[in-house]
Amino acid sequence: MTIWLVTIGEILPIDSKEKKQRTALLADTLWKKGHNILWWTSALNHFKKEWLFKKDTMFEISEGYKIFALKGSGYKKNISLSRFIDHRIIAWKFKKFASRIPKPDIIVVSMPPHDLAYEAAVFAKKNDIPVLVDIRDPWPDIFLNHIPKIFHVLARVILYKDFQMIKKTMQMADGLIAVTNTFLQWGLKYAGRNKSPNDKVYYLGYKKPMINDFLNVEQKFSLILEKLRHKFIVFFVGSISASYHNPFILLKVAQKVSKNKNIHFVIAGDGELFNELQISSRNLENISLTGWLNEDEIEFWLNQAKIGVCPATKDVNLPTNKAYTYLSAGLPIISAFQGDLKEIIEKYQIGFYYPPNDVDALVKCILNLYQNPELYIRMSENAKKIFSEMFDADKIYREYAKHVEKVAKQLKDTYV
Repeated sequence: MTIWLVTIGEILPIDSKEKKQRTALLADTLWKKGHNILWWTSALNHFKKEWLFKKDTMFEISEGYKIFALKGSGYKKNISLSRFIDHRIIAWKFKKFASRIPKPDIIVVSMPPHDLAYEAAVFAKKNDIPVLVDIRDPWPDIFLNHIPKIFHVLARVILYKDFQMIKKTMQMADGLIAVTNTFLQWGLKYAGRNKSPNDKVYYLGYKKPMINDFLNVEQKFSLILEKLRHKFIVFFVGSISASYHNPFILLKVAQKVSKNKNIHFVIAGDGELFNELQISSRNLENISLTGWLNEDEIEFWLNQAKIGVCPATKDVNLPTNKAYTYLSAGLPIISAFQGDLKEIIEKYQIGFYYPPNDVDALVKCILNLYQNPELYIRMSENAKKIFSEMFDADKIYREYAKHVEKVAKQLKDTYV
């Protein structure tokens, strides 16, 4: 079969050292099963805000596996009008080019962005192609979280076309895929129907890399490692940006626990606020910043760490890759995320939830694990077990790929 994957905002598989994300993992799995893959994406590196290509570019990863990178207008901040415009341009370009390329047997389109998902669904319906919509964030509903409640009604009026766009997208989908059950229910509500066999939850998951030698990584971070021997490391990896999950709360936590010389914080990642984080943390001896990490380096620091932190600046019911990454190394999680992640943490006893921005609560959680070795060991073992059973990417994407094949074959006769 020929399968189109339509996703922007992910790291492209052009650097073997970069950690592969959801679409890359699905693409690999489907391609290895003998299918032809065309991945529609953006020419912009979403994380570094740098252009990968200066124009619309189609290139081959392997025989039968191509990527079509569409150039938008670019943006510097995740929450910005310029990002909104960039996504509209990419959606328009998808509509422009899709009709010029041989049709696929099925389309799997990610949402967000909702405008690109809409164009993919419209194209699929016009050409009798099955389409699955993979829900990763509840756009445009989530936009309302960034404005005062008093303006929500006005915002819904202004974004009326966007809300209609997402409603029609969900209704056109032959099946909804979601990264959490909460998101699946959200999508079904917009679709106006009950769950069907074509609707599935596939967690983001994490693929553990096979690494036997960390010598180069140890050499790169030798100065940091010198002061971290035998330390109890609290680890954050992610984007250092003006988003709901930035790690600045760890600066206040580090100050609170500074008398305990054995607890150290390692913050990994890059982004628009990295320089500010550097300046703000320079007088804190118990914080180390690593900058951007590749796949090998992430795995190295996971092996050094004791706890993984998922901070949030406000109430948010979203999944986070960080959680699955931490669990892969058996790290108990301390998280401010609500919804499915909070339920999983509490149900399987793999860490603690703390209210967003509650510095004292976060300190208490860290000290609880630090001061209670038996509790730490039990939660660490639970983390390993739950990762193997629920969040191992190899298992997740094997099942996801089977589902794509099943829907394509099942609906083939319907569309003929």
